[in-house]
Amino acid sequence: MTDVVVSGPRGLHSFKVETTPHDFTVCFRDALALAATSLGYNSAAAFLLDVAQIRWSSTITTNVLAELKGSKVGLLVTPTFEETLYGREVSPIVDRVVSKTNVIGMTSDASSRELVTAVRALLQEGARRVCISYLGQYPQNVEEQRAKRLIQAQYPDHFLGAVPILLGSEMAQTVDDTTRTHCSLINAYVHSELATSLFDAEDILRDEFGWAGPLLIGHTNGGVARLGKTKAIDTIESGPVFGTYGGAYFAQRYKRAAVIALDVGGTTTKASAIRDGKPMYLGCGDFLGIPVRTRMPLLQSLAVGGGSVAKRHDSGKIELGPESMGSAPGPACYGLGGESATLTDALLCLGYLDPVAFLGGRRMLDSNRATQILAEQLQCPGRAIESVAEDVRNEAVAQMSRLVAGVASASGVLQQDLSLFAFGGNGPMFGALVCDQLGIGECWVFGLAPVLGAFGSAISSVVHVYERSIVTQRSDQGYKMVASNAVVSMVAQAAADLRAEGFELSKAMYEVECRVVDSQQHESTLAIGAIGQACDAKDVERNIVAALEQFQGARETVRIVTVVVSASYPMPAFEPKPNRNRAGSRKAAPSLSTRNLYFDGVWQVGSIFDWNRLAVGQMVQGPSLAAADTLTCLIPPGWGLEVDEYGNGRLTRIPRVH
Repeated sequence: MTDVVVSGPRGLHSFKVETTPHDFTVCFRDALALAATSLGYNSAAAFLLDVAQIRWSSTITTNVLAELKGSKVGLLVTPTFEETLYGREVSPIVDRVVSKTNVIGMTSDASSRELVTAVRALLQEGARRVCISYLGQYPQNVEEQRAKRLIQAQYPDHFLGAVPILLGSEMAQTVDDTTRTHCSLINAYVHSELATSLFDAEDILRDEFGWAGPLLIGHTNGGVARLGKTKAIDTIESGPVFGTYGGAYFAQRYKRAAVIALDVGGTTTKASAIRDGKPMYLGCGDFLGIPVRTRMPLLQSLAVGGGSVAKRHDSGKIELGPESMGSAPGPACYGLGGESATLTDALLCLGYLDPVAFLGGRRMLDSNRATQILAEQLQCPGRAIESVAEDVRNEAVAQMSRLVAGVASASGVLQQDLSLFAFGGNGPMFGALVCDQLGIGECWVFGLAPVLGAFGSAISSVVHVYERSIVTQRSDQGYKMVASNAVVSMVAQAAADLRAEGFELSKAMYEVECRVVDSQQHESTLAIGAIGQACDAKDVERNIVAALEQFQGARETVRIVTVVVSASYPMPAFEPKPNRNRAGSRKAAPSLSTRNLYFDGVWQVGSIFDWNRLAVGQMVQGPSLAAADTLTCLIPPGWGLEVDEYGNGRLTRIPRVH
């Protein structure tokens, strides 16, 4: 599904439309049309007359990389590094993103004839973009620039046969040769599909609707930027990252110091960490298994969601994922031709989904078909089909719990000290079950759970992040001045970029942090703080020195290896307001109906509640369900739910009465 959030004078409205992977502008149009109709406009054009800005965050680039459906690319590297790409072993990007036959070793002093011959060979192999990433080309990239000029002289961009050239030194300003190479290849690989969708969307807005407002693109750094300041690699995982930022907003409101955000969708589950109200970032990580040494959110993924295919292993154990039926044809119960048993089919068999009210009644679910497909593909002799469905659910919970535990460990927080924030289309279904498995005491679910990522985008600022390695000799004590000069240079670059986008520089803010290493090569992130646009290198150096002294204390001396400048510009954003009219008495909430729910091997009578009619202070006890059009929150036996004035719910264990 594609999530839509519209905020304005009448508050916040959320919608969902079906994603159209064959052409993302189709679901973009559908989103505009549904929003217009739902808000009382007679057309999308009339609706857009009242729209100030549009933000689009997506998983397009993530999906292209995950499904290996990107453009064919070629690569020129320093000889002998064709397979390792400057790493210690064969790079995971070789024969995955770039074919081994499309990586050519080329000396940095190669002639024009040699370079053109190599490029011609790459084009004959089907490459449409060429990356050049030579050894040691940071901070100086003279050899890469020379090669680019010689190639473009033979393939000028005003001819149809022009060849886009990407330099590793321009994609990542780091001394790590592998990171520069990986970043350039990833960007070249995913560029075309994202660019096509975004440019087509911009054309639709301008040419068909005459809309002249800004189309802002979500970035992995948690901010948005105009299309002209967006690289494809900037957008990888931007959709899930904004879910983390939406969770961080409420972590601040609820004063929760340590949170794991669990985003369960139709095909994948994501887990990320929030500390002191801010998403956690790392100095290095990977893009779907491709390592890069650059600033990245602490976010890990799992190929399990509602559409994940369930199979029974020869040993009798249930396997779930990574194969998924997606939204088309979808789970068998959708009745659209799906022929595989999925997690959604199992949840329907357990009574957890309403076959009539699914997606607000826009889709009827076929319970008989779900039961039939589970029986055909997963049935064990002598076992009831609901017991088999519970096995599927338990496997999903086990995988999600391992994911949450791994992120908790990486964040340095004990599981019992955490709060779990569960969102996404299926997060509220699994939140309490995962907490039970891990011994976590509370789980928050959100009225905006199905669209929390879109909400996170709605409250974001324009953000540009600049990162630069500090290159000095080990004995050089002037590295602090080198770092401060880099900061001044990056702030100037940020100001120029913001000015080019039409933003007023007096409102811009700049934050600086350094990554430092000790003698054991352990890396830490050190916040330097905010600086002004008219910053002086000496002033910046004093701030860096003070932060280093406070950080080091009695520890050994650390050394700066990277400086990062985050430039932000505040944009008009939606601010949720508590609904004081929703207050009620602290008593049991009235249920709409009852339904049999399967837990722990037995059917139990569960109460069904309308999420939107639950008053603040009312308690819902399990086994039960609280549901809205696109939200189903499962309250297992022994758990209770209480909704607050923001329309969010807190799940906690109910003390046993002896």
